Amino acid sequence: MRDLADRLSGLMFDHHTLRANLLGLRDDGALQDHSDEADQDHLRRYQEIRSEAERRAPQTQDDRITQGLVLHLTQVECDTLESRTIEFGVSGYIQSAVPELLYFLPQLKSHHAVPRFLATVAERHREGIAAGRMPVKHLVEQAIALVDQHNVPGLQQYRDVLKNDVLPYGRDTEHAGLCWLPDGEALYRKAIRTHTTLDLGPDDLHATGRKLVENLRSELGDHRDSRYTSAEEMIHDAEAAVRRAEAVAPQWFRTVPAQQCVIAEAASSVPASTPPHYLACALDGSRPGTYFVTTKQPHTRLRSIAEATAFHEAVPGHHFESERVLLLEDLPLLRRKARVTAFSEGWALYCERLADEMGLYSDEEARLGMLTMDAKRAGRLVADTGLHAHGWSRQLAVDYLVGNTPMPRELAEAEVDRYLAQPGQALAYMVGRLKFDELRRKSDEAGRDVRDFHEVVLGRGRLTLALLDEVVTDWLAEG
Repeated sequence: MRDLADRLSGLMFDHHTLRANLLGLRDDGALQDHSDEADQDHLRRYQEIRSEAERRAPQTQDDRITQGLVLHLTQVECDTLESRTIEFGVSGYIQSAVPELLYFLPQLKSHHAVPRFLATVAERHREGIAAGRMPVKHLVEQAIALVDQHNVPGLQQYRDVLKNDVLPYGRDTEHAGLCWLPDGEALYRKAIRTHTTLDLGPDDLHATGRKLVENLRSELGDHRDSRYTSAEEMIHDAEAAVRRAEAVAPQWFRTVPAQQCVIAEAASSVPASTPPHYLACALDGSRPGTYFVTTKQPHTRLRSIAEATAFHEAVPGHHFESERVLLLEDLPLLRRKARVTAFSEGWALYCERLADEMGLYSDEEARLGMLTMDAKRAGRLVADTGLHAHGWSRQLAVDYLVGNTPMPRELAEAEVDRYLAQPGQALAYMVGRLKFDELRRKSDEAGRDVRDFHEVVLGRGRLTLALLDEVVTDWLAEG
């Protein structure tokens, strides 16, 4: 199976060239070719690898895991290409094609490929409109505002296309979900499978979210809504939380990263609505794992959630998981660096509650911040499915979050725009966390040391939730 995993890694890094540059696997500044011709060629190649993986008979658990991951990732790539998301997925959200490029542009050694990249993406937008796959007008306006903050070759022409050829055809916020697009129901099913790794129905996810939100109400109670006043305060608090977590981590983990997590301010060009985020270290060691704190407009940032966010994004969340997989050198690169949102984000969200067990929250306000973040992720199950499966308007989704979670309106608006920009992605957090919680309970009931549990779940590479369940179940059965 390793040969298939290596073939798939090679294909994915050939396809997603920006990602390869950021990982240090290439330094030529190449960018993804989003032309329909290139997409069809990549689709054919992914299907070939998938067909071969289906024919193989795994001999060991390790082979089963590798096969399962190959099948999942090839399905994800095929679903994405067949959904033609590049055509209607216009937004200012960092994981959309052009915003992602603009965010990481300073880290590329060459910008020679930028004009062609932008021209190709613009042409795909036009093709989508011709086929009835319209973007959301509100998100197009945000994309234009983001583009206006940058000055690179080809960007003005791309902006003109957004303004003149795309914006006039945008869907209004009453019809912003996928369900309003041709084949919208099928598109959303694919998005759910892509991000959660499971075949889940939107109605079940919606009901689960409502139940979780209701249960959290009794825990939350009343709490203060204090804001930051300066970027310096934000960086100070993030640094203090991360170093506190690193100090006690050996009591909870068998393997602790040798490299400390770096804390840094996000670039000044990053929109204020961009949430704090983690960027894993480059494989070649040229860039350390870094937690970027968005310090623009500090008065919009809640103090109460700062610690939970640091434990999620940095330690023991994304930083521990990302650094741990680098040590698994006997595994195929695919299993160490694959994007499996439900695993990575499920782990990070699990770590917000784990931090409470570890005694890391500095006061009751910070612990209430953890519950606020819990409510936000539970609310995502309701709002995301409401928008994309039930036809909710943007306003209805915002009102639901404001009325049922502690989110202030400006945060709720940014959250809903995120769900519209990348359907299904926000579901992965709570779906993944619930699986980690379930497996942790089984481990505790079996009398296993929590350090061993963490060693097992982080020691097999990035897994689908079904594969994670299999790994832990087999470990527990060993006695």
